[in-house]
Amino acid sequence: MITPDYYPQFRCIGRECKNNCCCGEWDIEVDDEAMERFNAISGEFGKRVRKAVDSNNVFIRKNGRCPLLSDDGLCEMVLNGEELCTVCDEYPRFTTYYGDYIERGISVSCEAATKIILDNKEKVKFTGDTGECTDDIFSLLISARTKLFEILQDRTTDIAKRIRLALDYGVALQNRINNNDYEEFAYTPKDANHNNVSTDELFKALEMLDTLSDDWCDILSKYDSFNVTDEIKTEQLAVYFVYRYFLRAVYDCDAISKLKLMAISVITIVCLTNVCGDIYESARRYSIEVEHNEENIDLLYDEFLFNDDLDLNHILGMLSA
Repeated sequence: MITPDYYPQFRCIGRECKNNCCCGEWDIEVDDEAMERFNAISGEFGKRVRKAVDSNNVFIRKNGRCPLLSDDGLCEMVLNGEELCTVCDEYPRFTTYYGDYIERGISVSCEAATKIILDNKEKVKFTGDTGECTDDIFSLLISARTKLFEILQDRTTDIAKRIRLALDYGVALQNRINNNDYEEFAYTPKDANHNNVSTDELFKALEMLDTLSDDWCDILSKYDSFNVTDEIKTEQLAVYFVYRYFLRAVYDCDAISKLKLMAISVITIVCLTNVCGDIYESARRYSIEVEHNEENIDLLYDEFLFNDDLDLNHILGMLSA
């Protein structure tokens, strides 16, 4: 299993968390195995647990809170020594499987995880025991991702240029994939001149996605210009999105869309930094609204294909301010 080197640092901060995940608007689904355990809990607490779950095995919110969240912000399941359902036990950790090759990480939708990721001053390293994935394309993607990390972590140049170089590298990689050529290749990316492009169309597209919170569209409407004020935090975001999404191209052969997703995610978070208060909160809100809805991710992939205002040249232009 592969993990980023900061992965072991995560600890839930419980009542200290200002954005308790048990108070979010998202649905928390109880897996079948956990439901069997819930049904076996005896006494009054067992009755409360079962009453807290609806007929679709989803926790019933009460004023936006999980019904098993205590007044002081702690989980009553934990306080009563009961095992959590998979979602509650794993979050904010995520696991991705590529055959026997497994990767884990922590999501920036969590306040504590975001601090760990963005406050890291060192270049992230990824370590662990590797499994095997037999898809022909996988070895090429693994090798390419290593090169992408190298590009994004080259601190001799500014992060906007690094992202543009990563996108150019992605174009060359995609051409190889389109030709069913999965041999390793050596390509030195180039940063051509691009006209500065407004982020207006990007935010129009984001406003069309499904929303979780009532105020998200209002936040999107107040975006600032793309102006990086912290190179290292922005680098960590870019690396995070490549780590989390790039290898998924093994399933659809669309590597360039994964890099476009990284680029527009970074652009959005930076443009919303002042609106949300700081880059930590901007990243957290974006992740909750976009990352945690696979339909939204798929809609963005469609926008990259069919919306001329979100094609590669326009995204490069957004990074050329």
